[in-house]
Amino acid sequence: MIDENNLILPMLLAFKLSGEHETLPAAEVLACLRAYNLKYKVKLHTGGILVVETSPASRTDIAAIARRLGMTHHIYEILSISSGDDVERLLKDVELDKIMQIGDTFAVRVSKACNTETRAKSMDIERIAGAIIKRKGYNVDLTAPKYTFVVLFVAHKCFLTLLLHNIDKHQFELRRPHMRPFFAPGGIMPKFARAIVNLSEVKPGEFLIDPFCGTGGILIEAGMVGAMPVGMDIQEKMLRGTAQNMDFYRLNAHLVLADATRIPLKDDSIDAVVSDLPYGRASPVAGGINAEHLFEEASGEISRILKRGRKAVVVFNSPVLYRSLRDYGFVITERHEYRVHKSLKRYIAVLRRG
Repeated sequence: MIDENNLILPMLLAFKLSGEHETLPAAEVLACLRAYNLKYKVKLHTGGILVVETSPASRTDIAAIARRLGMTHHIYEILSISSGDDVERLLKDVELDKIMQIGDTFAVRVSKACNTETRAKSMDIERIAGAIIKRKGYNVDLTAPKYTFVVLFVAHKCFLTLLLHNIDKHQFELRRPHMRPFFAPGGIMPKFARAIVNLSEVKPGEFLIDPFCGTGGILIEAGMVGAMPVGMDIQEKMLRGTAQNMDFYRLNAHLVLADATRIPLKDDSIDAVVSDLPYGRASPVAGGINAEHLFEEASGEISRILKRGRKAVVVFNSPVLYRSLRDYGFVITERHEYRVHKSLKRYIAVLRRG
């Protein structure tokens, strides 16, 4: 945004998060902002709404972030803020002529965060706000408007927002493991794979490696966000299957038959590491050792190939592994966990190489 003195102002963005996980959706948004070098300050996080003030961002960058996100429903730009539900006050100082041209079509919607109570009825708010905007020379179109304004109630605040992006969630359903040419039990779900790829802050064109790539679920999502995927596995049949899956989605990947405890790559050569570690699956691990020992042996190699200051995201099934991570030059920047089912909990560590 640019003010009347031609000063570039920060943007205030609101993200409507999915309720699939308590911490991952917000962490994914913030990681994507960092991936696009956008400085930010979290202003509010409650009721499934994350509000951040960011350094000025181009519409192109915001669109790219929207295409990356897996655990967000909508992205809004906040135009004005008030307390209560005084719609006229909310619209009073909004310069619509900087957003629309006379004759453009619009619609007004109302959205309420899950912890919000208001006596105002949504239909009344939409009607009042719509009438105010229409009087300024714009046309209502409830079917296919050019602009959609959303009156967003969060906690004790009311925001007038402009809907920037609806996130396409259906794409992840179309990439579920059993719908790929090569399938094996225990494959990671696409939406979750996308989220952990985003936590790595990998940028388009950068190299991301999964040293335990299995059927390639993480590599697929890495390729979808524009990264250069590198997959490793100790089983040749897994690499053949991963190649089939990557071809199916018209994605390229560098695939290497190798042991993760002896990665055949140069020091400081990889921009991001993301992996869902084996945990009692049918696939064997190197030398017959268990998954905990395997990861401990592989951690040194992951640290060696990862560039300094960059991130690795690993998923594992024992909190014991947290204790050994610092021994390999990693700083734990985030911890998340989720329950797969009653008897299995998975842990997610976001690591920065020091």
